[in-house]
Amino acid sequence: MSNKTIHKVIDKNQIYLDVAKLHIDTIKTGFLPTLGIKFLALMYKCIDEAKFSILITNYKDYKLRGFVSGTLGTSNLFKAMLSHPLDLIFVLIPLIFQINKIKKIVNILRYTSDSKRSKFPKSELLTICVHPNYHRQGIGIDLYKKLSKFFKSESVSEFVIIVGQSLNANSFYKKQGAKIVTEIQIHSNINSNLFIQQVN
Repeated sequence: MSNKTIHKVIDKNQIYLDVAKLHIDTIKTGFLPTLGIKFLALMYKCIDEAKFSILITNYKDYKLRGFVSGTLGTSNLFKAMLSHPLDLIFVLIPLIFQINKIKKIVNILRYTSDSKRSKFPKSELLTICVHPNYHRQGIGIDLYKKLSKFFKSESVSEFVIIVGQSLNANSFYKKQGAKIVTEIQIHSNINSNLFIQQVN
């Protein structure tokens, strides 16, 4: 079933909640899951709605098996979230007194305009997740190829992937032909690899 067909059958807000839950369940060591399912659902809603980004899902029998999201980098995702001010306020209220999380959000905002990041392509793979029950079925590769096809349709020749050095995902990206070009820090004391993937 295609992405467009699924969006007609399943309520879009349910899709965003499904995606947010899978993100939280599969990327346990990241910072974004600590912001909660409602924040992530709003984030993915904005990714899906924005003209400069894309959300691709893989459903079977109405169960989310995996998803990938990416951006052309022509605008800021957090600015897009401001187009839903009431929703944004609602999801941020629980974080007001959690100083460490506020600092990390600021770090992410700084990263998007950082001089070191600006040396590389704007387009970026943001997140890719596959449910553990569906590993080794080619779903991750299929999602990756669909994202690459999207970038190609937008005349993008290469895109960036940022991944923590300790994560198994590094080997996946290497197998897809992505090359590590530098090391970057979005949060202090956490090193990530910056890959560049050529679009064929």
